[in-house]
Amino acid sequence: MGRIRDAVVTGARAVRRIPIPSTVTHQALREARSPQPPSHVLKAHAVEPEMIGRTRTVWLDGHRAENGIIVHLHGGAYVSGPFTSDWSWLSRQIDALGCAGLMVDYRNAPDHQHPVGRDDVEAALGALAADGRLRAPWALTGQHSGGGLAFVVARRLREQQQIPAPAALIAMSPWLDLELANAGITETDQADPVHERRLLRDAARRYAGRTPLDDPDLSPLNASLEGMPPVHLSVGMRDLFLSEVRVAKLQLEENGAEVDLREISGRLGLQLIPRRGEDIERLHREQAELLTRTLRPTD
Repeated sequence: MGRIRDAVVTGARAVRRIPIPSTVTHQALREARSPQPPSHVLKAHAVEPEMIGRTRTVWLDGHRAENGIIVHLHGGAYVSGPFTSDWSWLSRQIDALGCAGLMVDYRNAPDHQHPVGRDDVEAALGALAADGRLRAPWALTGQHSGGGLAFVVARRLREQQQIPAPAALIAMSPWLDLELANAGITETDQADPVHERRLLRDAARRYAGRTPLDDPDLSPLNASLEGMPPVHLSVGMRDLFLSEVRVAKLQLEENGAEVDLREISGRLGLQLIPRRGEDIERLHREQAELLTRTLRPTD
């Protein structure tokens, strides 16, 4: 039995190292996309899709917008999303706060390249500001690629007057460096069973098009993080983005931003379905505390 077990383990390790074609992994991501909220979210909230210009958005309890809005940018490596995990997170947070949630279903590669995703988010926010729906405090949140995009948008909002700045920024395992240049990425990559680093490199090229990957509007880690709102960062200890998230925390602190970082066991990035456990519960509580304090400052 020992020989059989050893052979099975050896074979499994070999399979893990077999390169998976990017077309296969990207197709799997696209098929996992959940453009409509899952059933438990549909039952819990008033759901209302809205096209804002060319940007598809979906409101959860939009009638509560006067209590604040959580604007969420989904994950998916710029080639897919939103996923069940995005909907579940947004549902939980607006339930806790009694406010509205808005999922921005920004357009993805390969059909749409940079700056389409960024422009979709900014156009939606501009329309909401123009018709007065951003009068109440609002928060900008994102997971994975959506977390990186949230950093990009928050930085750009500092430089204009038409759209009110978000009261808080929450980024979960944000993809902040599309070059994947951070030296600390190698160690976690060794334990990556789906060859995520290679998948992300291909996704970055598809989304960036002719734009250099180090452009700050693609890789916000290369931009000044001065003047950012209060930020909550989270990352898994086995996420590829662990090192760059730590660098982002240091940069935010050097620029005087209020920032908290929660590192949890295992993986947090590129979640298709929500994780559970004590670490996740504590993370959700910390995020809810920031949202309550910034969206309900008089409570």
